Amino acid sequence: MLNPGNRALAQRAVTTAITGEAQTAFTDLGGIQAATIEAQFQYGSGGTTAKVWVQVSLDLGQTWIDVACFAFTTASATKVINLSGMTPVTTAITPSDGAMADNTYQDGIMGSSWRAKVTTTGTYANTNVVVRLEGR
Repeated sequence: MLNPGNRALAQRAVTTAITGEAQTAFTDLGGIQAATIEAQFQYGSGGTTAKVWVQVSLDLGQTWIDVACFAFTTASATKVINLSGMTPVTTAITPSDGAMADNTYQDGIMGSSWRAKVTTTGTYANTNVVVRLEGR
């Protein structure tokens, strides 16, 4: 990997409903073979649901593919997964953009561009979404 290390895919205060808000992409992850991803939902009050999709792009950001979906409700939680580019994916998948089912993950798909996409429902107070990727 050309630029290993930790990236903040999302650091977002949540106050109102958010629909499919793409966070700033990191495009310097060429050669990534594995990613440990931590999603933190720091709940204050209000709201009902929050989802964060972690996405990769194989065409420099023209299209995005969901590789993880973290779902949260009305309690603080931290969820961690590890994805490996060394896992064979021999059955074609249908790429989705912000449509992967709650708390599911797609191993084996790595790209040089990564981002998070956030959706929430309701009005929140003192709530944050933080997503970190440790690439190697």
